[in-house]
Amino acid sequence: MPEQFSRIWHCLERQDLTQARQWLEAMPAADGPSLAWRCLLQGELLRREGSAAAAEQQLALACESIGDPPWLGAACHARGLNLRSMGRFEQAAAAFLDALAVEPGRAASIHALQFTRLEKESIAGLVGRLTSVVKQARTFPLGLQLLADWEFRLGQRDQALEHSYHSVQLTVSGQQQQLVEWGAIPSLPEALIIGAPKSGTTSLAAYLLHHPHLWVHPRKELHFFDGRWDWGQTWYRCQFPVFQATAGVIRLEATPNYLQLPEAPERLHSLIPEARLVVLLREPLDRAISWYHHMARQEGLSQPLEGVIEAELSGLLELDPQQRSELGWFGSNCLAGSLYGSQLARWYRFFRPDQLLLLRFEDLITNPLGASQRVASHLGVDPHRLRPGDDFPVLNAAPAPYGPLSTALAERCRASLLGDDCALWAGL
Repeated sequence: MPEQFSRIWHCLERQDLTQARQWLEAMPAADGPSLAWRCLLQGELLRREGSAAAAEQQLALACESIGDPPWLGAACHARGLNLRSMGRFEQAAAAFLDALAVEPGRAASIHALQFTRLEKESIAGLVGRLTSVVKQARTFPLGLQLLADWEFRLGQRDQALEHSYHSVQLTVSGQQQQLVEWGAIPSLPEALIIGAPKSGTTSLAAYLLHHPHLWVHPRKELHFFDGRWDWGQTWYRCQFPVFQATAGVIRLEATPNYLQLPEAPERLHSLIPEARLVVLLREPLDRAISWYHHMARQEGLSQPLEGVIEAELSGLLELDPQQRSELGWFGSNCLAGSLYGSQLARWYRFFRPDQLLLLRFEDLITNPLGASQRVASHLGVDPHRLRPGDDFPVLNAAPAPYGPLSTALAERCRASLLGDDCALWAGL
C-alpha cells in the first residue's frame, strides 16, 4: 500500500475516524491501482462508521482490484466483517475463506469464521475450502481446530477428535514443549475464565500466555458447558494437551457465556469440582451497551440501541425477582447479561468462594499487569513470572467509539433493574 494510503489505514486501526475521513477526502481523485486502495480505505471507514451497505460496494470493488496479497487478504477480511454485520453469514464466511486463501495462516480470519453463525448445510458447502486452507498452511493449529469443529458438526466424530487433539499439541511452544506428555490420554483443564462477555476476557487470556506455567487455549470460547455439552466430555478433553504431572502447568480456557448459563455451574462441577474460576465484571450498563454493539457486528442486530434497551428493560421488569434470578439468555441479552448477582449466586451453590476470583474490567484496563498477577496467584503459579516488560494490548475492542445511552434511560435502568449489580461491581 502506498505510504499516503498506509497512513490512513493506521489511522483507522487507531479508531480515529474523523482524521481518517479528513485525510481521505483531501486526497485527489484516484484511478488505476490507486482507486483500489481508495476503495479499501473508504469501505473500511464506512464499515467502522456503521454504513454497511455503502461499505459493501467499496469493499467488493477492493477485493476485485487489489493485487498485493496481504492487502487483498485485509480487504476480504474487512468485507467478511461487514457482511456479517448485515446478517449475510454464508457470504461473510466465503469472504473470510477468500482472505485465508490469500494468507493461509491469517488468524484473524479463522477467529472471525469461528464466530460466524452457519447452519450445517452451509458448513457442508464450505468445509472443502477450509480443508484446503489448512493443508496449504501445514501447521496451522487454529485452522485445524475450526476444521475439527466443522467435522464434528457434520458427523465425522473420530476424525474431528483426532484433529482436535493434534491441533492443541501444535499450539504448545517454547519451554512448555519439553513438559508435554506426548501421546497421553486427554484430560480435563484445571481452571476456566467464565465471564462476563464484553468484560476483557480476550485480553486477560492473552496476557496469561506470557506465564511459563499457564497454558491458555488459543481458540477462545470453546462453549462446551453451554452449547456443546451434548458433544461429550471426550471432545472437551481433546481440547487440552497433557503436561507431565511434575511440570506444574495449569491449563485453562475462556468462555464468558458460562457465567450466565443456569446449567453451567452444575455441569462444570460434575466434571471438575476443584476448578479454579476467574470472573471479570464490567460496569453493568457499560457492558450492556458494549454487548449491543457486539451483536450489531456479529449477528446483524439493526434496531437502534435505545429501542433495544427499552424493550429488554420492559420485558425484564414484567418478570418477578425469582424469574429473573433463574434467567439464562433473555431477548437481546444486553441488560440480562449484566445481572451479576443472580448469576454468581448460582455458581456459589456449587463452588466455594475461594474457587472464584472476581475482578473488574476497568482495573484490568488501567493496571493489566497487576490484574494478571492476581489471576496468576489465584491459579497457584508464581505471579512474578508476569513482568512489566510483557505486552498488554487491549484486544477485541470495538472497531469504532460509540456513545452512551440517554441520561434518563440510563438512570431508569440502574434504578429499576441494575442497582444491586452496580453495587456489587463497585464493591470489588
